[in-house]
Order: sequence, then C-alpha cells, then structure tokens
Amino acid sequence: MRGLVAAAFIGAGFAAQACAAQAPVPAQPSIQQQFEAASASLAAGHWEEALALYRALEARLPPTRARDLAVVRVREAAALGELGRQEEAAQALRLGLPALPAGDASLAEDRFTGLVTLAKIAERGLDYGEAYKEYLAAEPLVPDFPSKAPALRGLIQTGMFYDAPAALARADAAVAAAAALRPANRKLEGLFRTMRGRVLLNLGRPAEALRELEHAVDLLGGLTEKVDAADLSARSDLAIAALQSGDQEKARKYLAWTGAGQFKQSFPLGKGMLAPPCGTDLSPADSAVVEFSIRSDGTINYAAPIYSSRRGPVALLFAEAVTGWSWDPDELKAIPPLFRALTRMELRCSAASEHPSVAAGLNRDVDQWLEARNVPPGEAAAGRSDAARLKPLQAELARREAAAGASSIMVLPVLADLAFNELVGRDDSRAYLARGLAIARAEKAPPPVLAWFGIGLANTQWDWARRKDQRPDALRALLADPAIGADARASAAVRLALADALYYANKSLPEAIAILSEVPQIQGLDPQDPLRAAALARIASLQLVAGNAEAARAAYAQSGLSATQCSLLDAPPRMKSSGASNSGFPMEAARWGFEGWVKLEFDLTADGKTRNVRPVIAYPPFVFEDAARKMTEQALYEKTFRPDGGLGCGGLGQRIRFVMPGRGGK
Repeated sequence: MRGLVAAAFIGAGFAAQACAAQAPVPAQPSIQQQFEAASASLAAGHWEEALALYRALEARLPPTRARDLAVVRVREAAALGELGRQEEAAQALRLGLPALPAGDASLAEDRFTGLVTLAKIAERGLDYGEAYKEYLAAEPLVPDFPSKAPALRGLIQTGMFYDAPAALARADAAVAAAAALRPANRKLEGLFRTMRGRVLLNLGRPAEALRELEHAVDLLGGLTEKVDAADLSARSDLAIAALQSGDQEKARKYLAWTGAGQFKQSFPLGKGMLAPPCGTDLSPADSAVVEFSIRSDGTINYAAPIYSSRRGPVALLFAEAVTGWSWDPDELKAIPPLFRALTRMELRCSAASEHPSVAAGLNRDVDQWLEARNVPPGEAAAGRSDAARLKPLQAELARREAAAGASSIMVLPVLADLAFNELVGRDDSRAYLARGLAIARAEKAPPPVLAWFGIGLANTQWDWARRKDQRPDALRALLADPAIGADARASAAVRLALADALYYANKSLPEAIAILSEVPQIQGLDPQDPLRAAALARIASLQLVAGNAEAARAAYAQSGLSATQCSLLDAPPRMKSSGASNSGFPMEAARWGFEGWVKLEFDLTADGKTRNVRPVIAYPPFVFEDAARKMTEQALYEKTFRPDGGLGCGGLGQRIRFVMPGRGGK
C-alpha cells in the first residue's frame, strides 16, 4: 500500500469542503479527514481499523459521488482481502473498479490496488491462471519498483509452476532492481532472492537455489532467533534446496532455524487430512511442499505450493487438498501465531482404497426415507472442510429448530452432519445421535434408519483415554430391539458392527465368529446383499486367525467375492506389533530438537506383513519419513484369508508421532 496517497481521493466537492478553513469544527471528522485516517490504517496494515473507517465513509457518501465511492470501495476491498473475506472483497471490487474513470491518471494506484486485490483473491483460490492475468494487468500501472513489488511477487509465484523460465527472468529483473535501490532495502531484496531461489528449485537447479537462498537469509538478518514470515520462508526454502543438493545436515540445520517441530507442545494433527488421490494427474512418484495458514477457528486461510517435483497443475492439486483440512481450535492455542500463519508440510498422493464402514451400507436407506418424507439435506454440508462447515451447520440447526421444532424430522439431516463432524466433541456427537435416534423412533422410521443412528451412537461409547469400551453392550441392546431384530438388513448391519467391536477390543473371537455366522442365515436378506458378503469375508479371516483354515475356506467360498472385493468388504486386521521402539527416533532429529509426525499408507499381505510403505503427509518436511517407513515395514498384523494368498488389504493408513523422550504427548 506504499504508493497510496490521500490526495487522490479529493473530488470537486471535497476540495470545496477542504477550502472552508474558517468553518466551525464539525462534531465528527470531515470526510477528507476520515479518508486520510482510513488510508493511513490501510498503509500500516491495520486491516480491521481500515475496513471500519472505509465502511463508515461509504455510508456518508451520496450516490452522486460515484468516483469517490469507487475509490473507497477499492480500498475497502484491499482490507477485506487481507482479512481473508474474499467474497466481500470481490463484491466491493465489482462495484468499485468499473466506476474508476479510465482516463484519470491520478487513480492509477487505486486501479493497481484493485487489480492486485483481485489477483490475490484468485491466487488464494488457487486459480493461478486468473491471478497471473490480473497481476500482469496491474504491474505497468505504477512506475517505481517498490510499488510494483506486490504484482511482481504474484507474477513469480503464480507463474513458476507453468512457465518457470519466464518466472526466473522476472525474478532476475526484480533482484537486480531491488539490489540497485538507494537507500538499500535488504528486506525487499531478500524477498525477491527468496522467490528467485524458489524458482530455481522448481527448475531442478538446487545448487544454484542453495547459493541464492543463503544470500537471501543473510539479507534478512541471518540465523537469529528473531524471525518473521520472510525469515521463515527463506529458511524453509533453503532447507529444501539443501536436501535437493544432497546436504541433509545443512537441510536439517536450516529447518531447525525455522522453529518447525520445536514448540512447547507438538504441532497438532489436523482433522480430515486427506492427500489428493493418485490418478491421471498425480502419480505416486510426485511430491510437493505446501505452505498454508490456519485461522483461529481451525479453517485454512490459504494454501500455496512452494515446491513440486513436477511442473504444471500438480503443485496446485496438492495445495487444493490442504484447503480441505481442519484443526481443533483449542489445540491450536498452544502454537505461536506466527507458526499458525506459516506452516509447511510435505505431501504425496494417496493410493488408498475406500473401506466403507458398516453403517455406510445403510446410507441409501436413510437418504431414501428422508427424501420420501420431503426432508431437505443439510445445505451447510456442502462446505470444504469440517471446520468450515461447523458454524453454518450449527446456524442451520437453529433455523430448522425455530421453524419446525427441536423434535421435528426436519432437523435429522443436520443432526447427522454435526454428529460426524470431526470438530464436534465426543459428548456432543453422542447427544446429536441420541436425539436423532429418538426423533427417528418417534417418526416410525424404517429399521435400517434406526440401525444407522444406533450404530453411530454405539461407536461413541469407545473411550480411549479411560480404556473404557461400552460399544458391545450398546450394540447388543440395539439388536434386542424387536423392530431392528426383525429386519434383515438392520439386524445384519448391527451384527457386523458388534462383531467388529468385539474383534478390535480383543474380546471373544469365538463370539465374534458366532455373531457373524448368524448373518448369512437371516431370513429375507438378499443373497447378493453386500452385508452378507462382508460377514462371510470377516468369518473367513477370523477363522484363519483362530487356526481353522478349512472353516475359513468354506466361508470364503460362500461369499462369492473376488480377492479385490474381499479386501474392500473385509474388516482391516488388528495390529500384532507396531515396529516402534525408542531407538526409532532419528538421531539427527533428536540433536536438533525436532518433533513431528508422518501419515503413511501401505498394503498388507495375507499373512499380515506390510508392503509398499510410503509416507503421504509429513510434518516437518524431510525429517521423519525414513524412520516412519522403517517402523511400518517392521509392523505385523493378523492374517486375512485370501484364496490366492495375495494382498490382505490395500491402501491402509496410519499416523506415527515422534515425541522427544521425556516430553510425553498424545
């Protein structure tokens, strides 16, 4: 905002007001004074204050002052954009930019501000093509290099993954211009040397990037404990360059100087942390480092690719996946604001197969019943992440309660969405499901619908912290309900859930097998129903664990499943040994004081051994992947029955957390 001047705002009416020097002092600031105060707040980065002043000013201006209203709206949009309120910013720009007189050279800086704000909105939305276009239109509107800096930075960032040579040429010119400034501006030169090093990294020239980034770190103040966002970016980029150059010691050194993985409390794992799926656009060999910011409510403020092993849309696909993540706001409070504002993780694509839950087999029954009763789905459920959906869902529940009553069938879809939102605590989730089950009973819902709510409610009875598992009792009570017990699909689903609960809780294996064996005998259950096949697949694997190979083969033969189908419908086996040990903590990480975690994927052979182990998300980048892979390769699971002895399960996942000895942790 360096080049914005209040004088550009004064129109004919304001000039007359300013000339009235002898007039009495008004009770409130003049419009010109208010505009100058707002512009000063904007230039100082006081976004909330600037927004409030501009909005108050907008309310004072009559529609006849179209030019001045346009200036206010463009600058108001700049504050909104910095606050992450992208839709409001875009709306203000749609009103403001077209109303700026095209031939008025005094408004060039405001046009620049508007176009850069539009570009930032597109960049945050990961529409790099649109962002590049807006930055390109903005760049020639201001004459001096420092004023151009926001547009030049944007052109380099949004161009490097599509036309890296052009981005490098632009970075070369920016570095030269920054170095020639008098008086010297070390921060600005450091910024563009960081950007140039990043482009070199993505061009596959890590040795050159290393030299450039070391220069950038020096310009930004060197390796001191006083850091800001520019320091963190440069040091993090430098760590990548060192790693790509084969200097792991230097990589860990610079990563340590970012402070990543070195908080009083370990950086918490997010919710719904899914990597993008491997497929046509992404291969298992692709990797990226993504930088992102987390708001205090646990939503992602922005995500941007920093490094990608392959140019093109690959980088943006990884960043897009991060925008769907969430964090528990209470867990974030222990993390310093600077590190919530700039966090980096390493990602690879996911090759995991979907393993639907038992209750998922009843989703269609629930949807069909609600549709038949003309109950609309929860509109707020269309949000990107659980954190982004939470408040809209709570508001929608309140609206439906006010319109139809707290016990109305109309609240059921919203109760269900809230119950399975990962930001909702266990007690609240239990309350939502209990309320949903009571409403479904009162509305005489079909038994599969009752079973869906009942299974979800039972699964909230598993308390890891207190080592207390009441799921079997809750599921037995559900099965004893005459309505559910008499329905083929409902009783089959509850039996599957009960057998799984017994198995995973290391309770009676014979009882679990006996319960599953009842499912194929249920009168009225379609022989082709996936619930029947799932029960037989589970019986085959549990019989094998129990040492009854013949019974396992017989059950599998009845299922009619192929090996692939079986691996999807069977329950994942229990872990027998994790492969973890105190010696597994990497010595380099311990020496630098790192903590972190890795999310991995792997396949299982039928005899319970892991294969194809690969990290998919890691924090901090490049530190714990090898140690996590070795641990998982040594893990052992129980056997699963497969007629060809092939994969027991494909695309399973687990997360390994690395905590310094003596620190404890979750």
